[in-house]
Amino acid sequence: MFRALLLLAVAFAVFPLGAQQIPHTDVTTLSNTHIVLPAPGSRKPILIVIAFSHTGGNDSGAWNKRFQPLYTKDSRFDYLELADFQGVPSFIMKMILHGMRRSVQEPEKSHLAPFYATEDDWKTLVGAHDKDVAYVLLADASGHVVLQTHGPATDSKVAEVAAALAKLEH
Repeated sequence: MFRALLLLAVAFAVFPLGAQQIPHTDVTTLSNTHIVLPAPGSRKPILIVIAFSHTGGNDSGAWNKRFQPLYTKDSRFDYLELADFQGVPSFIMKMILHGMRRSVQEPEKSHLAPFYATEDDWKTLVGAHDKDVAYVLLADASGHVVLQTHGPATDSKVAEVAAALAKLEH
């Protein structure tokens, strides 16, 4: 009996109740790299910035500028920007993608991926109440969310994300 309780306690410590998991998502970046979330077999945490609108994309761009120097030099974590295009007609989407590929430069192009499904899952996960801001989350290698924030990339929010990332890297 004691052994069963001990195993149960260890399980709850490793997998806490209510731990949020990033939704299974298949995307292709603007540089045509296929990515599956959560990444099977990954050993690295992932920082994800999500935009649900064009205006939210402006916030995403600001977050990217703050983290680009870090993700281009530090391979201990993955970085991905997700742009929601669920429901956009395919003929319009082709024009949008063409414009995005022309205007976005590397290294961002390799980290920016439109997504066309699982919008509701992502909105539920981040508690999206305002589609015009970016949502930022940090997940461990198995896809469990360890930190979330939203809105503009302020110094205090960036510092909070960087501190949480540093804890996961060790």
